Amino acid sequence: MDKLRVTNHIKDDDLRIKMYRVVDICNSVLKNYEYRQTDFLNPFEIKNAVAIVNSNQDLACRIDGGYDDAERSVLSIFPYYQQVESPDVEISFLQIDGNFKFSSVSHRDYLGAILGLGIKREKIGDILVHEDYCQLIVESEISDYIIYNLDKVGNNRVSLKSIDRSDIIKSSQTFDERSLTISSLRLDNIISSVFKLSRQEATKLIDSGFVSVNYEKIYKNSSLVEGESVISVRKKGKFILSEVGDTTRKGKIKIKTKIFV
Repeated sequence: MDKLRVTNHIKDDDLRIKMYRVVDICNSVLKNYEYRQTDFLNPFEIKNAVAIVNSNQDLACRIDGGYDDAERSVLSIFPYYQQVESPDVEISFLQIDGNFKFSSVSHRDYLGAILGLGIKREKIGDILVHEDYCQLIVESEISDYIIYNLDKVGNNRVSLKSIDRSDIIKSSQTFDERSLTISSLRLDNIISSVFKLSRQEATKLIDSGFVSVNYEKIYKNSSLVEGESVISVRKKGKFILSEVGDTTRKGKIKIKTKIFV
């Protein structure tokens, strides 16, 4: 499989490098007739990776994030004739327990504590935060390392244990819902309105590659955003453009957003 040919449509450098790795895995599977899997990928990366696998009729793949509707998943790649009896995916499930009554911790706190161990983000799947515990999906090769080395999240002492896939409980996401009126559905305009930034500040974030729409990096500040899009802005936050409503008499567009908290 020619990595330049199957990735020549990809403009984003970070995405292209990740897809190069996917091509390398595909070539290894084709050469050695073996089972391999990627690191954890977001939905847009999974879409691109599946397209690469499907470009070769001798390959098949399976997506697994540990539970239904997982945001981050690994892609198992194997010879097409193994589709019926494809090997189990190599991911593990952990639970982090602690006393959080007096000091609540967030998704960012858990992620920061894990990355602080020197673990790369792509080795970690979804982090499911609950009121007094957290469930974590990771690549199996690092699960023991996390269990033996993660003893603190924020200012809280924690303990870890392995759990089964069947123990995973989806976390209920909390949102800060807001209604706004904006002049247009341009990406820079929406970001500046949601995060109370100037248009110039929003443009700078987009130009720097800090903004993703539905997990795809967008570099064009005039891009129009559709309803139900998930917009992530590095260092600022993540939100859903949940509803695009009517236009006011003054030509403003009514929108509703759900900001992840």
